[in-house]
Amino acid sequence: MRLSALFTLMFSFSSYWALAQHAAAFPSLNQYVEFINKSANVVTDRFETLRKYQSEVDAYQQKPGFSLRLPSSGPLEEYYYKKCLEGTGLQPAEKVKLNTGAEKLWQVLNKLDETAKTLETHVRLNAYHKDDLKQSSALVSEIEGVFIEFKNEKTVFYKQIQQLYRKYQPYDPTDPFLSTEREMEQILASQQQLLDSLPYYLREATKSGWPVERVQKSMLLDEKWLAAYGKAVTQLPYPASSAAGDFKRAIASMQDIKRRALDDHNFAAQQSAGHGNSVYISLLKQFNQDLLAMQMSFVNYSKSGKRLLFYPAFSPVTAEEPTDADIVKTGKTPTFEDIPTPSFKLKKATVPATPASIRTFNGYIDFINESLRQMHLLQLLTRNYQSSAEYYRDPATAAKRADLAYSHADFKVPVSDYQLLNNSAASIPTPYRKVIGTQAEVLLNILKEMDGLSIELVNYTAEKQYLKDQLKRSDEILDRYAVLFGIFDQKKEQLYNEIRRIHDSFPNANPASSWYVSGNALLQTLDGDKENLFGVRAFLEGKSDKLPETAQVEAHAKQLIADEYKNMKGLQRYGRSNGLCPYTPYEDLAGNSLRFSEKVQKLKPAQNSYSNPYESFYYFYNGELVYLYNKFVELANAGLLKAVNQPDLFAFRRLTASKTIETPAAQAETPKTADSQRPREQPAKKQTEIAFGKTVETFHDTVYVERVRVDTVYLDRNTQQNVERSLEGYAANNMILLLDVSSSMNSPFKMPLLKRSIKSLLTLLRPEDQITIVLYSGKARVVLKPTSGSKASEIARMIDLLQSDGDTDGNEGIKLAYKTANKSYIRGGNNRIVLATDGEFPVSDEVLEMIKQNASQDLYLTVFTFGRNANTGQRLKKLSQLGQGTYAHVTEESADLQLIIEAQARKKAAR
Repeated sequence: MRLSALFTLMFSFSSYWALAQHAAAFPSLNQYVEFINKSANVVTDRFETLRKYQSEVDAYQQKPGFSLRLPSSGPLEEYYYKKCLEGTGLQPAEKVKLNTGAEKLWQVLNKLDETAKTLETHVRLNAYHKDDLKQSSALVSEIEGVFIEFKNEKTVFYKQIQQLYRKYQPYDPTDPFLSTEREMEQILASQQQLLDSLPYYLREATKSGWPVERVQKSMLLDEKWLAAYGKAVTQLPYPASSAAGDFKRAIASMQDIKRRALDDHNFAAQQSAGHGNSVYISLLKQFNQDLLAMQMSFVNYSKSGKRLLFYPAFSPVTAEEPTDADIVKTGKTPTFEDIPTPSFKLKKATVPATPASIRTFNGYIDFINESLRQMHLLQLLTRNYQSSAEYYRDPATAAKRADLAYSHADFKVPVSDYQLLNNSAASIPTPYRKVIGTQAEVLLNILKEMDGLSIELVNYTAEKQYLKDQLKRSDEILDRYAVLFGIFDQKKEQLYNEIRRIHDSFPNANPASSWYVSGNALLQTLDGDKENLFGVRAFLEGKSDKLPETAQVEAHAKQLIADEYKNMKGLQRYGRSNGLCPYTPYEDLAGNSLRFSEKVQKLKPAQNSYSNPYESFYYFYNGELVYLYNKFVELANAGLLKAVNQPDLFAFRRLTASKTIETPAAQAETPKTADSQRPREQPAKKQTEIAFGKTVETFHDTVYVERVRVDTVYLDRNTQQNVERSLEGYAANNMILLLDVSSSMNSPFKMPLLKRSIKSLLTLLRPEDQITIVLYSGKARVVLKPTSGSKASEIARMIDLLQSDGDTDGNEGIKLAYKTANKSYIRGGNNRIVLATDGEFPVSDEVLEMIKQNASQDLYLTVFTFGRNANTGQRLKKLSQLGQGTYAHVTEESADLQLIIEAQARKKAAR
């Protein structure tokens, strides 16, 4: 009996000891992974240092006038290496095997450290001057090789750790901890597989192909992960459940990077490795710092329920330089494929559309709206190019000019949106799926042809083909653009109408809800606004001899206001400062609809070719009506369908036949008057009889003598005089445009007028004039360095890209503007900062003193204000007085001339 009890006791003790040893194995295994991850961090830091060093080497090879720099790295940290070697809970043979793997990885890490330190010493001794960077290149290549060696050793080592983990922790699919860990592991492996397939070229000038299809497949796979992941999360205790939810958010962030990467992979991005490198770094950081961090948090939070294993960090490597054979040449752009729309019969559904169907319907609307935004960018780019190209039609004069250039670097075909829509199309009922998908594909095909034509123009101008064919191919491309813009407008309207018909064939899940009732009332008003917009377009195109009637739309808008509390009954009001408040878009759309009708009634035909009145309607309708309705739809989440924007088909109009376009020399002999009738838009001509009725105050009427840097005479401006559209006889301009692009500028009375005011000056600029653009929204930044007036198309392109977003930081913007203006100061020139904003902001004493001091040094500050209220800038008026410049409130009437007056502030010094 005693012997039996003794055996039982010994068995119990041995079982307890085995379990204790078993439990101790998990921390030891994670210590090995922790060592891997700390080592991977060292490799990543070395990788970052090498990236920066190589960019300096590239700059040095272009201009060897400066010294290279490489920061000291310090000693390697041994703590995590020694800690993993001391682990417990493993069998002796297992520990020996893992310690051997750790030692190999440590040796590779030391090899990297020694090679990097050799390069640091070489650079600090300036030895690269003597051997023309030969040893530097050899050491860089050696470091690149060690990156690959580390990655391979790390992979082998982790597999050994993982095998032991599976031995101690067999997989049980019914366990929520283990099943969630397995999902995370599969997703991490998928992301790592993509990163392994992406190239990173150390020399950014490398031109090579980029694995677009791999990124596309990975993005679509993410969509499946997002749909399938997390089935067991609800069974997990807190905080493990929270970490598992954060992991899903990190997957979505990875997918967003891939979406942007696909859309940004345009022709400009393909000219170097910069785009691919940027994507690689973004994915690397997102993987290690977010996705992997969430997995590690989950492992740590799960200790009370299950002992799990960390996943290893990704360590970067560089790719070999490609051969020229990898570079694809482009040819003539093929015509887009216009696929016939399948016929279908619409049947009234008896059950509501699924939430997935509604999301997909609205996804197609978002695709259309993004496509329209990209098309508008091309309209502006081609318009600017066209006005410049006309001066190169005569080869004799073209050869004497600066090179004609074209760029569409910011144009992006929304490929990712389209692919994700195709992926989610299964949620649309079968009879309608092909109808919608086919029409969306046609829109994508049109955008691809537009992109191809722009690529042709880039190569056409770069190779100076215009000197050989007198703009023949250029004319063909622009003619085709004019056709495509019209076709796209028709096709997108057809697709929207089909989607709306299909959407409306389903009953709403809750037709009595306030969200649905209010949304329908808003849509009815918006439909009336759309009819008015189309009527305005027909009137301006000459297809109608009268403006549309607005009485019915006004009645709808007033009814919206009258029924607000009935329609919105039960909906929470959060206040205008809260973006989740549904009352803001409801009330603003009703009020804006009334203003839109008033605007229609006041419409007058265009008075000149510098702007078309339709532009302000375009901005108003899309920005003040459609945007608000779509915002309400997003807040509602009640089965409503978004609305499509409308294009500005007047933004690009083909010029008259080339033989009627005069060169600048011909214009000087036979000047054109401002009111001459032109059947189509033409390049800006010199005008000498344009009245300007706006009173503008100036505070500078002195001849400055014996100042530190004063070297010109200020021209006394009589504001009642006629304004000449010419800079002939005026001093060279160093104009710093300090532009407020905060979210408050997003209004048809602000941003469009700002852009128009700047563009009115561009056609008059001379090579000696220079324009700089400084933006202040969030962090102040220079987006256009001092650029000669001979590159007006480049300046115009930057203006077209301006978008309202972020908060105002006027102080930092003013500081940066003065710093930039002083660097580009022109002796004998008109040195002037033009601050354009829609409201006041606090200005520090430091900035006030800066304005005053610079005004005494012939660097002036002019202030333009925008918006419906002309009396919001009294403190800004005092600011312009301190800067001895001009203050003016810009309106529809004065926008075309305001900046020209500032550019004419100084006469050339007499010779």
